[in-house]
Amino acid sequence: MDAAGPADEYLPRRQARLTEFDGREGRIALTQWGPPHPSPILLLHGWMDCGAGWQLLVDQLPDDWPLVAVDWPGYGRSARRADRYWFANHLAELDWLAGVLSPDLPVRLIGHSMGGTVASIYAGVRASRVAWLANLEGFGMPELPHAQLPGQVAAWLDALKSAPTPRRYPDLESLAVALRRANPRLPPAHARYLARVWTRAVDGAFEILADPRQQLPMPIRYARADLEACWAQLRAPLLLMYGAESEYMQRAIGADALARLHALMPAMTVECIAAAGHLLPHEQPAQVAIALQRFAAMQA
Repeated sequence: MDAAGPADEYLPRRQARLTEFDGREGRIALTQWGPPHPSPILLLHGWMDCGAGWQLLVDQLPDDWPLVAVDWPGYGRSARRADRYWFANHLAELDWLAGVLSPDLPVRLIGHSMGGTVASIYAGVRASRVAWLANLEGFGMPELPHAQLPGQVAAWLDALKSAPTPRRYPDLESLAVALRRANPRLPPAHARYLARVWTRAVDGAFEILADPRQQLPMPIRYARADLEACWAQLRAPLLLMYGAESEYMQRAIGADALARLHALMPAMTVECIAAAGHLLPHEQPAQVAIALQRFAAMQA
């Protein structure tokens, strides 16, 4: 169902509704598709992405699915924070959003990368608030060896001494080329679409929408054991999806990643997406949509 236009441009199949409202700490932007619902399916994007980036996958999903993509604070059209960004803020934001968007029913979550990590931790600590979860390559960051922590903290302190500058590109094609260089499985039309929705025009160039402070090194990370303790409490049906050509799961968890995850969450469903890397919802949205529909049908 991919759409293409002049010069291989991606043309969205479905019309999105853009809304904003006052969130827990500033303006939160939502991108919505499908009918209103008392318990919409929340789409949680990854690092440096935004809610509009889900369009590639949404166009492959049924029109009657009530989908709401969230721009995390400091991303997309949501307000930027006055202070630093911390991972735990995402958990607080999701808990607040779940109460606002689905106050009476458990939420359904689809998260990619950072969004998948947030969703899977939340599903463990708020087990009764999640109906089902699809985690697309959300495995957390690789564990930082203790000996590297002093250097990591020093790098963070050094980075705070000067304000980070936004990433700028002379034109959208330059960003699309950079995206495909880093992710060679990304179709050219998809790269051009992401370049459009990830940027804004500034002084004759194109600037990444995400707050440049999102790129600051983090002084601490969750330990792998902390993440796994949360995952072990997860009770909702879980679909775990990973790219066949992605190294992220093994890099984050280890060579025995799937065995370790099965031991923690024995009831999870696993789908391997062929010809996909870490950006599987952008690279292979049709395959991801098929897996999601198959999983959702099992929960009906």
